[in-house]
Amino acid sequence: MVMRDNTEIYAAGGCMRRAVVILSIFLLVLSSIPSAWAEEAGAKDPAAPHPDFEYVKLDPITLPVIPARGLTQQVSLVVQLEVDWGKKDDIAPFEPRLIDAYLQDLYGALGAGHGLMKDNFIDIDTIKQRLTSVTSKVLGPDHKVHAVLLQALQQRPM
Repeated sequence: MVMRDNTEIYAAGGCMRRAVVILSIFLLVLSSIPSAWAEEAGAKDPAAPHPDFEYVKLDPITLPVIPARGLTQQVSLVVQLEVDWGKKDDIAPFEPRLIDAYLQDLYGALGAGHGLMKDNFIDIDTIKQRLTSVTSKVLGPDHKVHAVLLQALQQRPM
């Protein structure tokens, strides 16, 4: 009777080992499927047309608004430039000059009340027009920027 019990234990252990091996193979196969899908999704068709534009994201800009009565608020904005495809690297050397010009223009304009609406809210259209004008002056006619995009604009009263 003891042998019979041991035989049953060995038989149960053999089934358990087979189940573990089969489960391991199943998990191995299953884990390789997502990587194959990722490789397939990441592959780009070289014949596919590229987009017309690409975007240059500038560092965030933060400046105080200081009218005649003193500091009233702090404004932070994130600007992106829409340029022709393949021209993104041409703009990179100008980024420090662009940010400096934006700071100078907006500091003076917002301090004088230009670009502010009732209750000191920022007039986004006016700010975008100013940024577009400054961008054209800094880059000159050789570097075409199709649009100046405001990705984020935040006002914090002081």
